[in-house]
Amino acid sequence: MAVSITTALSAQDSVVVRGSEGARLDSLLQAAAADGFSGLALVSRGGETVLLKGYGLANRAIGIPFGPRTVVQIGSNVKDFTKTIVLQLAAEGRLTLDDSLGRFFPEAPADKRGITLRQLLNHRAGFPQRIGPDSEVIGQGPYLARAFAQPLAFRPGSGEQYSNTGYSILAAIIQQLTRQSFDEAVNARVFQPAGMRETGYLLAHFDPRRLAHGYREGQDRGTMLDMPHAADGLWWNLRGNGGMLSTAGDMLRFYRALSGIALLASPAARAQVLSPDGADVLAGSDLTCFFMFGSFPRENVQIVLASNVAESPAPRVLRSMIRVLGLEPDGDQNASQGPSLSALPATGPGATVTAYLAAFNTGDTTVMQRFFAEHAASGPGTPPMATRLSRYRTMFGDLGRLTVIRVRQRDDGFDVEVTSAQGDSATFTFVIADVEPFLMQGLRVER
Repeated sequence: MAVSITTALSAQDSVVVRGSEGARLDSLLQAAAADGFSGLALVSRGGETVLLKGYGLANRAIGIPFGPRTVVQIGSNVKDFTKTIVLQLAAEGRLTLDDSLGRFFPEAPADKRGITLRQLLNHRAGFPQRIGPDSEVIGQGPYLARAFAQPLAFRPGSGEQYSNTGYSILAAIIQQLTRQSFDEAVNARVFQPAGMRETGYLLAHFDPRRLAHGYREGQDRGTMLDMPHAADGLWWNLRGNGGMLSTAGDMLRFYRALSGIALLASPAARAQVLSPDGADVLAGSDLTCFFMFGSFPRENVQIVLASNVAESPAPRVLRSMIRVLGLEPDGDQNASQGPSLSALPATGPGATVTAYLAAFNTGDTTVMQRFFAEHAASGPGTPPMATRLSRYRTMFGDLGRLTVIRVRQRDDGFDVEVTSAQGDSATFTFVIADVEPFLMQGLRVER
């Protein structure tokens, strides 16, 4: 049975390994697969597919390998669908980003009635990251009642805290205005205009054999369709913020659609989802399966990468792919190394790196934003603040608090070897200006 299923699925796949760059990426991913990675990768440069290939097994029980059309869960990338629809409704005049929750939910308590949609979109409302497990059976009414009863982490607009809860509230507003389920609204407003035929939850009617299972500590954690769900889609701890399924090709179609007018006519609106100038790395994960989209407009490179083994996550592989593609920070590739140091210098460039590590370890994007504003180079050719904070959230979620174990000085900064909260090792390479105020000019992270 396993052989016939594998043959049937593989016959529909079209593997691409193009040119020397594709061959180098394929070699890297084959080595990663030999070390435990399984997943799929799609890399495009200049609009041409360089690599489209699966590695390892999507379903160990019946021996189905990953292929270009394997269906994977996309995690928090669903938030980009939610954000797109909110911006569409704003363009249609059906809401404004400065509308408050009180307009849509008159029953909201006083401390939450003034929260704006803009604050929800930007994780600045003060709601917690989540209010229940993803698998909890909970409908819209009980979910909203519980969310509105939660104490806020800060006065709305005064801080930033990543929040699935805020995006589920936005999904409820979408359903209220469109009079459709969230699945139906996303299908009509995002998937169909973008030409996405293999994305969604229930409406896509996926063949279960095409779905990648998640694996942690050797145990099969199943797929998203194994979780309890309502008749019209996901229960509310996931609705609007995660839980959907897609393919690498469909997700590339979505992000490419954002560069034209198929989804959002306004360039300013499109820039709120994906930066047109700076690099973006967007990630979704349940800490078993990972999905990542990387956009590097200057080099005209786009990367889609998914993995299904907790112990060999996609972020680790993505960093190696970025090196192969030559996407390191400017000025970082040819710096010579100096001697090892017992600690970072207390002044000059060393103080900048110390300040970065201290901000990183807080886990607080507001603190990190202050560091970037005060200690990082800005202007043309540098990532916008939103991109920097997105990368930080991804790194902190993957690594946790860092402990410095070794420092090596370079002509242009420092290599700082660290251990993560999980005990993994990593090297942070900092490029620091050698004149006051010693601004951080570049950063590369290797694991």
